[in-house]
Amino acid sequence: MVESTTSPLGKHLPRAAPRIHLARARRGAASTPVARAALALASAAAIALGGATARAQQPARDPVAAEALFKAARALVDKGDYAAGCPKFEASLELNPSASTMINIARCHEHEGKLATAWHDYHRALVLNRETAGEQRRRGLEELAQKGIAALEPRVPKLRVVVEAAPPGVEVRRDGTPLPAAALGDALPIDPGPHEIRASAPGHQEETRSVTLKEGETATVELTLRPAAAAPSASAPAAAAEAKEAPGGGVPTWAWISGAAGIALVGASVGFLIDDLSAIDALTENCRDAPGGTYCNPGYDFAADNARKNRDLPLFIGLGGAGLVALGVATFGIVRAGSEDRAAPAQAAVVAPWIAPSLAGASISGSF
Repeated sequence: MVESTTSPLGKHLPRAAPRIHLARARRGAASTPVARAALALASAAAIALGGATARAQQPARDPVAAEALFKAARALVDKGDYAAGCPKFEASLELNPSASTMINIARCHEHEGKLATAWHDYHRALVLNRETAGEQRRRGLEELAQKGIAALEPRVPKLRVVVEAAPPGVEVRRDGTPLPAAALGDALPIDPGPHEIRASAPGHQEETRSVTLKEGETATVELTLRPAAAAPSASAPAAAAEAKEAPGGGVPTWAWISGAAGIALVGASVGFLIDDLSAIDALTENCRDAPGGTYCNPGYDFAADNARKNRDLPLFIGLGGAGLVALGVATFGIVRAGSEDRAAPAQAAVVAPWIAPSLAGASISGSF
């Protein structure tokens, strides 16, 4: 039994079905009708299975449909409709690879300006042409492909990618496609137009370059991968926090806050002292001691002034004391920061409250 298959060029070649070797059974074992039937079924199944496996190993081809698509594509391209015709050439090549179809695809890419792709297509056509039937036709197709290659050679741009001091594990991608390490430094054909080159390596910063090539141009892209920035040390956050605490002259923030609170407390205590003295003056002016008790002018509310006097004095003492303590803490922080910055002893600051007829406050004097 012989099974035929179709070659890529439509040539029918005979192929013998796989032989099946059966071990000889014992004499007389296959003489019964049942044994002979089983043997026949096994042989048929093995032949069918072998043929199916052989067909599965061959790519799906349809020379008839491929020829129809080729003619339709040729008609469209002859009218100038490359957009509709070129995809049909691609479909025809899938159904039946041939040198003539590959040459037409090369011309389509050349029309699109993809010169390097067309150059590659002509070379593929030379490979496919080895299976072309007929010596005369094979020579004709080879001549067409060689002419196409010769015409494109001076027009195809070339791009050379160089990675200076390439680190271990470097990876270079040209338009997203990995470029082998052995290809670095060689001027390789590429289509005209914009291209992106990206290089990366473990522990290094990624670098990307863009380049636009014209017909016949040879360009070189040089990339240098720099080590990635070192991670911040553990002491960096502490140093940043310390600098944040010392906004000016190295004085910590808490010293300024303590000083401001001390001044406010001392100022408030002085205000209560003034109010206490005012209440005492009002009582002295409107009231006087007499035999039998204290007498005040008619209409004078001595109780309010007396309450002020009894309230203001404790507040003056309490707030004033707290304010002086806060100022002392602030002074210590300022003096210590100043001594650390100048590496020399600092003069002590002096805090002095002051009182005026209508104002009160505190002053800090010294060298900061």
